[in-house]
Amino acid sequence: MSERPAPYRSGLVTGLGVVLLAGLILALGDVVHTGGGVGFVPALLALWAMIALPVALAVGIVLGAGNATWGEGWLRGMFRRLREDHELDRTVAAILIAAAIVGGLLALVISKLAIGLVADVQRKTIGALLLGVVTVATIPVLALALLPLYRGARRVMAFVPGFGPLSRVVALVVGVAVVGALAAAFVVTRKLDYQVLNLGSLIVPALLPVVALAIALIAWGPGAGVRERVPRRGTIALVAAGLAVLLPLVALRSPSAATQAAITERSYVGARMIKLLRGLIDRDHDGYSAFFGGPDCDDGNAAVHPGATEVPGNGIDDNCVGGDGKVESANPQHPQQAQPPPTKPTKPALSGGKNVVVIFVDTLRYDKLGVAGYQRDGQSLTPNIDAFAKQAVVFERAYAQAPNTPRSVPSFMTSHFPSQVKYDKRFKDYGTVLDDNDTLFEAMKAGGFTTIGESSHFYFCNRDKYPDSCDGVVKWMKSNITQGADLWDNAAAANIPESNKDTAGPRVAKKAIAKLEELAKADGPKFAMIVHLFEPHSTYMEHPGFKYTERGIPGLEQKYDYEIAFVDGVIGQLLDALEKTGLAKTTTVVLMSDHGEAFGVHNVAGQQMLFHGQTVYNELVHVPLMFRVPGAAPRMTKDVVQLIDLAPTIAALFGVAPPASWQGRSLAPALAGEALPPQPAFSKLLPAPE
Repeated sequence: MSERPAPYRSGLVTGLGVVLLAGLILALGDVVHTGGGVGFVPALLALWAMIALPVALAVGIVLGAGNATWGEGWLRGMFRRLREDHELDRTVAAILIAAAIVGGLLALVISKLAIGLVADVQRKTIGALLLGVVTVATIPVLALALLPLYRGARRVMAFVPGFGPLSRVVALVVGVAVVGALAAAFVVTRKLDYQVLNLGSLIVPALLPVVALAIALIAWGPGAGVRERVPRRGTIALVAAGLAVLLPLVALRSPSAATQAAITERSYVGARMIKLLRGLIDRDHDGYSAFFGGPDCDDGNAAVHPGATEVPGNGIDDNCVGGDGKVESANPQHPQQAQPPPTKPTKPALSGGKNVVVIFVDTLRYDKLGVAGYQRDGQSLTPNIDAFAKQAVVFERAYAQAPNTPRSVPSFMTSHFPSQVKYDKRFKDYGTVLDDNDTLFEAMKAGGFTTIGESSHFYFCNRDKYPDSCDGVVKWMKSNITQGADLWDNAAAANIPESNKDTAGPRVAKKAIAKLEELAKADGPKFAMIVHLFEPHSTYMEHPGFKYTERGIPGLEQKYDYEIAFVDGVIGQLLDALEKTGLAKTTTVVLMSDHGEAFGVHNVAGQQMLFHGQTVYNELVHVPLMFRVPGAAPRMTKDVVQLIDLAPTIAALFGVAPPASWQGRSLAPALAGEALPPQPAFSKLLPAPE
């Protein structure tokens, strides 16, 4: 019995040696990829040690248990026996096939149940728990199918030969792995915006078992002689394991700024690993960590973190921005201390006419417009917008207050900075805007306008008022951004994944034009209308007349450009309808967007920023804002303005009383040709689960 532990030690050091060597090879490859000096090398090796060591221990324990049960070399013996014993090979292959089919059925059942029990409910924790219970109950039912499936697979495998030195089992496993890899590659490259996935950070760590297997095949195959000549292999493996434990404790403690940048910006694994470790090493559990230069300036005080509200004069740097905030006198240019606008309507410096139509284009960068000088294939992509701009006052420096729709739309609709909008829950991807916010439509309705929204998108679902328009949308979606609308037609809205691949613009334009024609014929009350066009938002769909010729990030940007060209045609239809109905003469038309798109202009946390919602760089917040006002002289102005100025400007053009809560300013003087007092623009990135 005293010799019993030896097989365990043998298996353990084998697993440690092979997997840690594989981890070292990948780590050195990551060092080369990261580049830029050597100061970051210990920290990067430490991260790879944290990846490789658990895998190495697991492999070592399994090998050791196998050695103790079946003797040394049991794994090689198993493959040899499968090659020699065709009946055993056939049986094991049939078992694997039956298990794979049952496993696939289980995955299908779970995925279908997950939509109803988790994705479509607001309380996802309860839904996930219920899904777990249902899954456990499903497993025995599916397990009953194993026996007949095994019997059928065994008959089929009788006609499948081995492949040279490979047994049926090995050939089957390799074949399934290859097919699975090809299928995954097809889905990622053809069905997803794969450039945003930062695939290097996923693929390189996944190579660890592949490299380890290659090392094992060489070391116990053609390289066996070399392996046998290495002295004290067990000791070397154990020392390597000890170093893998100590290195993270030493190398990750106090990184320099250069090391932090190298690891989080350029390494394959750094950004994901540091994010994971910061989530685990959060001593005060406030959602922020000080680990590896993290943003929490006091990880022992849950009231101090970057998301906290600064309390001026309390002697504490509450939000970690570099000291205690100072108590200042009221400053009308400061967004938190802005003086409320007058609550009584004032005589407008310029009349907006009778009606107002806001054409709201989702995800449209200003610098992609022909009026901004942009061309592709030697021409502007936006001839209709360019023609409109020649009739309008164009604000060349207009900025959104947030880089994504769920934060930007409530901001400009309520004329509030994103952190001031009242939500049911702040830390939420799609918060519900509370009724006590004062929206543009509520102000216009109080001013005697009929308020109308035209869209076809999940974000504008209102089940209380229009239960038939959101049949396919998740039940918890309730932005409440439509408050104040007399009518909001959101027919044919698709769910979140389907909406991203939807071409909704033509049907939105069709029903908006029909409504404009109806309003023109009735010559009834004045109206305020918002038309939402989604097309420039990913996933980008191919349209007739636009052929993709680029690949990679340039290809992604080309698709975006062609979506802009497509939506420009839809905008042309809306503008033509206003002319044909005669409404153009009496209607102020606003063209704007809620945010832009990134396309790799900047890197953050080791990942190229290709889409929106993650930063507030210029490419995400510099947006179009144009007003075509009857009687106003067209011009381009370089005044810095904000989207929260949209609602106060519309109210001012029509003599509507602006709510006292609004934070923006009226741009009506600029539309009349006057100079605006210079003010800065503010944008904010608020945390959300995604």
